Amino acid sequence: MITIKFRAQDIASNKWLYGDIRHHKNYVCIFEQGGNIGEQVKPETVGQFTGLTDRNGTEIYEGDILLYNGNRRIVEWKYGTFGLSMHENGFTFQAFYELPVPIVDSTVIGNVFDNPELKKGGKNED
Repeated sequence: MITIKFRAQDIASNKWLYGDIRHHKNYVCIFEQGGNIGEQVKPETVGQFTGLTDRNGTEIYEGDILLYNGNRRIVEWKYGTFGLSMHENGFTFQAFYELPVPIVDSTVIGNVFDNPELKKGGKNED
C-alpha cells in the first residue's frame, strides 16, 4: 500500500516539510502525518510522493529530477499518472515514461525548485 503524503517548502524558511496537505481558502498547509499543527507552505512547491524510491532509498516526489539511463528526467503528474519527462531548450518532449518504469538504477539528483538549472534535461554532463 502506498503512503499518500506530500512535501512543500515552508513559506518563511524555504525548509522542506513532509506530511499531509490541507488547502484553506487563501493558503496551503503541510501537517506532520497524524499531527494537528500545520505550517503554511508555498503552493507552487507542493509535490506528492510517488510511492517509489531511487537506488539509494531516497523517496521520489513530483518535481524531483532523476538521473535515469544517463539522462535527466523530471517526475511529473500527467495524464492521470506519475511519469518521467525530459525538458530541453525550453521544450517538453512528448516522451513520457509512466511510473513505475524500471527506475531501480535511477538517482534523485535534485528538484525543479532547488535546482532549476538541472531542468534543461538531456545527457548528464557531470
